[in-house]
Amino acid sequence: MTPSRRPVLAPALLLALAASGLAETACAAPASANRFDGAWSVVATAETGSCTGPYRYPIVIRNGIVDDAGRHGVDASGRATTDGRITGTIRSGLASVSVAGRLRGAAGSGRWSLAGFSPCTGRWTARRTG
Repeated sequence: MTPSRRPVLAPALLLALAASGLAETACAAPASANRFDGAWSVVATAETGSCTGPYRYPIVIRNGIVDDAGRHGVDASGRATTDGRITGTIRSGLASVSVAGRLRGAAGSGRWSLAGFSPCTGRWTARRTG
């Protein structure tokens, strides 16, 4: 990953990780609150590839939909199901980060992968902050 891409990919990666409950499907969001709704802090660490880290990223879940709480200008799609499963995709420029994992109570964990020019993979953990 070139130095100029790191600032763009880092927020995307963190959101993807933090939002690890991102894109399960493109179906409509639930109309009522989800028990995982609220503010979360995500920490993503790289295991393979040229990504550095750890990355820290704030997210918010509203009605099961994951959103970037830090306003970093990434395109996040996905959701957290009522049983805590999270899947999704985060895009920023040419970078596409896939996220999957599970939330339980006030914590969660999972895996992420960055496809494209400089692929890498890793793990994420999350904790509820609000």
